Amino acid sequence: MHSFIKKVGETIKREAQLVAGERCVVAVSGGPDSMALLYTLAQLAPLLEVSLVVGHLDHGLRPKEAAAEASLVQEAAQGLGLVCECGKVEVAAYAKEQGLSREHGARNLRYGFLEELAARHRADKIAVAHTADDQAEEVLLRLVRGTGRAGLAGMARVRDGLVIRPFLGIAKAEILRYLAAENIPYCLDSSNRERIYLRNRIRLDLLPYLQAHFNPNIGNSLRETATILQGEEELLAGMASQAYAQAVVEEQGEPANLMIQLENFLAHPLAIRRRILETACWRMGCRPTFRQIAQLLSLAETGGEGAGLHLARGLRVVRAEGRMLFCYPQGRKPVRGNLMAVGKEEVSFCRALPGPGEYSLEGLGVRIKVRQLATLPEGWEGEGAKVLYCDGEKVSFPLLVRFVRQGDRFHPLGASGRKKVGDFFTDQKIPAGQRQRIPILADQEGIIAILGVRPDQRAAIGSQTRRILAVSLHPLSPGENGFTEKAIHGK
Repeated sequence: MHSFIKKVGETIKREAQLVAGERCVVAVSGGPDSMALLYTLAQLAPLLEVSLVVGHLDHGLRPKEAAAEASLVQEAAQGLGLVCECGKVEVAAYAKEQGLSREHGARNLRYGFLEELAARHRADKIAVAHTADDQAEEVLLRLVRGTGRAGLAGMARVRDGLVIRPFLGIAKAEILRYLAAENIPYCLDSSNRERIYLRNRIRLDLLPYLQAHFNPNIGNSLRETATILQGEEELLAGMASQAYAQAVVEEQGEPANLMIQLENFLAHPLAIRRRILETACWRMGCRPTFRQIAQLLSLAETGGEGAGLHLARGLRVVRAEGRMLFCYPQGRKPVRGNLMAVGKEEVSFCRALPGPGEYSLEGLGVRIKVRQLATLPEGWEGEGAKVLYCDGEKVSFPLLVRFVRQGDRFHPLGASGRKKVGDFFTDQKIPAGQRQRIPILADQEGIIAILGVRPDQRAAIGSQTRRILAVSLHPLSPGENGFTEKAIHGK
């Protein structure tokens, strides 16, 4: 057995990348690295007691070369007695549709294909042929684009317990020597010489320049840095995961809601707080920028009661009652609205109600009481608009109390259809000067009621109502301030 194969086998065993009884999808493009991976794993498979499936994907970018690559991979797999499945995608169209670079689009589609193949063949792992040279390029690429410690840690040898990289510690030159010694054929991808791709410019221009003018061993330096940071990243990730579990409460649903308990959150070091916020954004379907994380930190540390931020696609973060609430008040869609300046009053009042309880709304000079009832009180229909009774199963917490916004629409109870809130105010002859002070009650589906004026039709009490929510407004007592009772939600 070639010494190269022994070296790879030792790495796989030492890092438990593959264990006996597992099945592995081998990603083979037809290039030198992946062909070396295919032949290496094919020889190691009996010793490791694993089985292999070969996957090859045509990205639809190089039609003149694709047929030869597919043919080479299929012939190699057949000669090794392995099942080979080929697929084809149109990266250019996908990237344009999703607003991605071709590199990013190709990666998404490639891993999607490999994961689908692994699921179909009940494979436990996916092997890809990234090398030590690729690791150096990746670290430099992420540094150029901007990243944190996790990014500078580079690619992991095992990602998510699924993707393995047996060649990550092996230089490209060593792989080429093995291919030449074993007379293994491979194809060369012409796009690897095109400087339109940032990765190619880093490999062809930046790395050679750094080697010539700054550090002849720049590749080793980058890989060593990545290895050090990977160890530190594992430690920090574990600490952050524990801190997240202690500080964050997630609610299921679509869209989901999430709350950060600020007293617990602020007790952690800054590095952990950043990671908690980043994880919270990711869990809510938002990819935060550095600036947004900084704004969220400021909101948590110095933001005033009711202050908040708007993030991507309608994600709103509101500080209320010692918590930071992440929610989609109007669903996952682009929503325009006034942004709050952290720590300052928002032009448009907004207050989150995480659950039943009593809340003081100093901006309105009232206290709002939210109760869950098993039955309707006698004579409830005669109370008019003083108390809102609605179907508790047709609304979802957190609720928001806010002022009217441009474009707000609702379906007034008893009316034939939806209309603009502004038009409704006109119909009701409510003076323009008073309209901006009338509280709106809403949830993630939209308006529930114009409090004290008219409920929305969707949450109306009906014959099938099993759970009632009662909402009422009361004047604040002299000197009353803050939260008056413990909310049920979040105990």
